[in-house]
Order: sequence, then structure tokens, then C-alpha cells
Amino acid sequence: MFRLAAFSFVVTEGAASALDIRATATKDWTPPRVTVDLDRAPEHRWEEIVTAHRESFLSAINTIFTTPQIRAFVPALKLVVGNAIVRRRLLIGDQLKEAEAIARQLGVDVADIVLASSFYDLFAAKGSPVAFAACSGVVAQNAAGEIIHGRNLDYDFRDALANSTLVVDFLRGGHTLFTAVTFGPMPTFNTVVRWGSFSLSQDERDKGSLLQNLWDIVILGRPAQFSRIRQAAETLDRFEDVVDYLSTVELDAAAYYIVGGTKPGEGAVVTRDRSKAADVWRLNATAGRWYVLETNYDHMLPPPHGDDRRHPLQRAMNATGPQRIDPESMWAVISTTTANNSAGERGPLNDETIYSTVMQASNPASFKTMIRGHPVVPEEPPSSVEELLVVI
Repeated sequence: MFRLAAFSFVVTEGAASALDIRATATKDWTPPRVTVDLDRAPEHRWEEIVTAHRESFLSAINTIFTTPQIRAFVPALKLVVGNAIVRRRLLIGDQLKEAEAIARQLGVDVADIVLASSFYDLFAAKGSPVAFAACSGVVAQNAAGEIIHGRNLDYDFRDALANSTLVVDFLRGGHTLFTAVTFGPMPTFNTVVRWGSFSLSQDERDKGSLLQNLWDIVILGRPAQFSRIRQAAETLDRFEDVVDYLSTVELDAAAYYIVGGTKPGEGAVVTRDRSKAADVWRLNATAGRWYVLETNYDHMLPPPHGDDRRHPLQRAMNATGPQRIDPESMWAVISTTTANNSAGERGPLNDETIYSTVMQASNPASFKTMIRGHPVVPEEPPSSVEELLVVI
């Protein structure tokens, strides 16, 4: 079990001292880690996983689909996404065969699995009953040129999703091709690292309307975003190819993609409209931009009062610096809870954080995902520059 800790940065003449670590909580836990062999027939890839986690998967489906804000929509949406034509377009290739097999084994309608896998695409919009400004992603380059990627996934339905979270190693030819974090029973995901190639996480961007999302899904036939991400993990093996793909592929809802590579300079935030990229913001360590970060607001615009997670992350990154950023200190950064509430800030690690991940495409040993316990929220940071307290 991982310990949350408090880092106290004592600042003298504008420079941060070494980190002083103090334990504050012990509520995190490691999700189950499972294996999906892509060389098996898609109908059988998830059999053992579904058997082992059946109850948590069914509980998650029931909790989400019966929640008051969306239960009235569920029957109609299941008819829309569950019909044979739409579901074949939403889930690419073998993913649909996997979803159909998972549904049979769970004893539920395949529409339940397809709806879960396309939940983001249906509800990420302005005015959505579950529009949820959440998630944080950071990609940094340290002084040695290594790329480190950190992400927090925050969302509603926290307990149900926490109990169904899986780390999945996808194998091909007997070797792990990529590792993803997903919510069972979905065969798709929005956090993944393809070893030796790239890391990728996705954050919500609420633009447009629910009707636009439905139009793109039903009329234009665009696949679900999490399905697109899995397709990228299975078929692409270069950082630039992934950035290009995520910048140009047609989507059915807006999004942010945070991408890390294996070489110096390989880091980017892709801000997406439905049909094209609105912006691609890249690492440039020689110009002083040794990290890029994203929450749920365009990086060139100020975050809204009350949900400013950007500035607490920036303070934590700046206090750490490129000389000290590594997987351990990146975990510290994304575990920050201290925020100036009176200035409209909110902790990047908060009560909606379901899991956190640190990953490096160049270093499988650094991969770490933990389900987060509810954080111990500290007092607002002191106003004196002599002591800046960042709780991680």
C-alpha cells in the first residue's frame, strides 16, 4: 500500500530546497493486473478476467446506469448504440467481438458494454447531465532527457469505478505490447503505454451539444474515442505518428490528448475539436518548456474560478524542477492536494480522483497505478514564500 506524504519546500533566495517527506495517509491500493492475449480468438480473450471480476463489473454497470441524472436516458441510448449497425462502427475490429463475448459471459445485453465503452462520446458536451471537468495529465522531460508521464483520472461514480479498475497487459507474440488502465467490463480505455513507443492519456473537453455527439455517432458513424485510443495502441509505434493520428482522426466529441514519447522533446498536449486539432502544444526544453500539462481547459486560456487545478500542478512542477523530476517525484506532483481555495483553486488529487498513473514508455519498471483513497485535504498554503507546503 502506497503512503501519501507531505513535501515541504523551504524556499531561500528563490530556490527550493530538498524535499522533506512526511506520511499523511495510507488509503491507496493497487488494482488487479490481468493479461489479454491478442493472439487468442477475441471471443475468449476476456474469459478468465470476467469470471474473476464478475460481481464488480455487474455492480459498476448497475450503479452507473441507474444513477438519477442519466437513468432516464439509458433505455433510449441502449437502443441507439446497441443496434447492429451503430455498434459495429463504435467499436473497431475485434473490440466488438470482445464486447459481445463479455456481455454473454456476464449475462447482460451487448448494448450495456457498448454504452459503457461509448459513455464519454455520448455525454462529453456542454449541458450534459454528467459533464465532468476532471482529470489531469503532465508530461515532463528531465535533465537527462527522460520523458515521464503522470495522470489523474477523476470522474463521477467514484466507488463503482474504483472497484472495477483493471491494469491490463495486452500481449502479442508472447510479449507485452502495451499496458492500459480500464474500467471493467470495457475492452477499451483512455490511459495506455505502448512499451518503447509512447504513453497516452485523455482528458474531457466539453464542447458542443449532446445532439452533436449523437449526430456524429449515428449519422456520421464515427467510432468511440476509447476505441480509437486502443486502435492507436495496437497499430502505431512512433510518437510522431500518434500525435499526427490524434490530431487528424475524426471524433464524435472534443477531447484533450496528453502524449509522451521516449526521446527528448517527445511530449505534447493535443487539444481536439471534433474534426481536427484546435492546438498542439509541445515540449521545448531548450526554450524552458520542460513540461506540458492539461486539466480540462484550453492551456492558452485561464482556468475557471473554482476548478483551477492547473496552478497547483504548476507550482509542484516548478518546485521540483527538471533536475529532480523522475517517476517518484512525478507521483508526488500528481498527488498534490494543497490549493488556494480563496483564489478558485482545487487540488489535482481530490475526492473525485479514482486512480493515478505514472508511466514511461522507455521504462516498464517505472509503471505505477494506484486507486486513490480520499485525500487528506490540508489547510490552505501559507502566504509566506519561505514555506510552500505541497501535500502529495
